[in-house]
Amino acid sequence: LPAAALAAGAWQRGRPFVLRGHRVVPPAARDAALLVALATASWSLAATVVWLLLDGRLPWWTVTAAMLLAAVAGVVTHVPAGLGVLETVVLATLGRAAPAAELLAALLAYRALYYLLPLAGALMGYAWLESRRGRGSDTAARACRRRPA
Repeated sequence: LPAAALAAGAWQRGRPFVLRGHRVVPPAARDAALLVALATASWSLAATVVWLLLDGRLPWWTVTAAMLLAAVAGVVTHVPAGLGVLETVVLATLGRAAPAAELLAALLAYRALYYLLPLAGALMGYAWLESRRGRGSDTAARACRRRPA
């Protein structure tokens, strides 16, 4: 699929075409290449996190293949964030290569690191921005009260 996206972008040069009754506008070749590179980096990072959580007991390529298979299964099942699907597929594919308890612990830690840690950071940033906003509006309200009409 990534190769098809790159080829379509290069061949069509941004010109739309119709596929099964749907108008498709392929990305430019440069944009498609950037998308493929970013997706590769994202999934490589995710697989590396799980691989590190497993202390490198399994080959990196094996963990990466299991994570990609789990990602596809998550998309096919339409489960938000592949919750439960990712864990099930990785346990099913790597269950003979590593103890199930270790795999599940690594996957739960992965979920915390990859989803909950950024969420916590974003919430702290949001709270900080809101606290600054509140101080600014208090100052503006006091200034309006002091001003004679």
